[in-house]
Amino acid sequence: MAIEKIKENGIVVAYRSNVYYKGKRYIGTRRRLKREAEFDELEQKRDLLTGNHLVESRKTLEHGFDDYITLVAPKRLGTSALQNAESNFKNHIQPVFGFREMASIKSIEIQKFLVQKEKELANSTIIKLYTLMNQIYKMMIRWDELKSNPLDGVQKPQPNYKEKNTWTKEECHKFLSVAREYQSYMAFWLALQFGLRFSEILGLQWKNIDFSNKVLHVQQAYHEDEKKLGRLKTDSSRRSIPISDRQLECLKEHKENQSPKCNIVVANSLGDYMMKRNIRRSMDRICERAEVKKITFHELRHTHATLLLEINEHVKIVQQRLGHVKAETTINIYSHVRPQVHKDSAQRFSSFFDEQ
Repeated sequence: MAIEKIKENGIVVAYRSNVYYKGKRYIGTRRRLKREAEFDELEQKRDLLTGNHLVESRKTLEHGFDDYITLVAPKRLGTSALQNAESNFKNHIQPVFGFREMASIKSIEIQKFLVQKEKELANSTIIKLYTLMNQIYKMMIRWDELKSNPLDGVQKPQPNYKEKNTWTKEECHKFLSVAREYQSYMAFWLALQFGLRFSEILGLQWKNIDFSNKVLHVQQAYHEDEKKLGRLKTDSSRRSIPISDRQLECLKEHKENQSPKCNIVVANSLGDYMMKRNIRRSMDRICERAEVKKITFHELRHTHATLLLEINEHVKIVQQRLGHVKAETTINIYSHVRPQVHKDSAQRFSSFFDEQ
């Protein structure tokens, strides 16, 4: 056994372990420091003697992606997300890393790749590139094809959260008062009352509403491309939201007056799922009639969250209502609300503390 010196132009630039066992040679990873290679050597020897040595796969990243998109992704992603993943790999990742063996790709190479992409791609796309590569490597490690994930050593791109367009409470009421005339009224009402995502609203069924215990259960989403109910965005999207007495009465009234009767809470005039484009079209017309600024349907969800934070609701409660994985996500998205909340908090504490 020995430590191999790797030289460039006669200068030692790296080290790696060299272990011979039962007539076979086992080469370690390139290391900058000799002591790191020596540690690799001890680990290799231990694993070989105990039968735990893992021979890493020589699959290229392109082959790893093929396995991921065929065996794993269809169970996790919707149709549009699958198409997006294939496009991102083909257009950005494959030209740089597709031909490389996965075990040979280093953290610093991926970091440089992502930094370079910042010059040409949106922040959200760069995050998707990072996430896609990370998922492929995690899959290979679970299958005992690889030992380590180079993405662990890469600084994950942080989302650039922009201030959202939202309505005031008064604008919400003006909008809803006009929206009552429209078939899509309940879609708007649910978004503003509970902060549900568009697909969650369309996938909501009457059996998901527990009128006895006053709870709304978010259990599935409607995937318009596939024309069927299916997975939610994340595991944390599956949630139960308490319903107030007033909200309960509104839901009961809608169910009683719904025509035709059906299992879908937000249904069209035929008792089938509504189309997103029709709801958006209605929303634009209602905004004009109600004389409120135009926002997107998704920003109704942001409006719900913003109003909750403005009445000093705890961030953890808002996170759970929205179905965010982490409270940090909620805080980052709605950072524009927090300064005013902090000012109000300072005033309340000062009044309490100085009170004689």
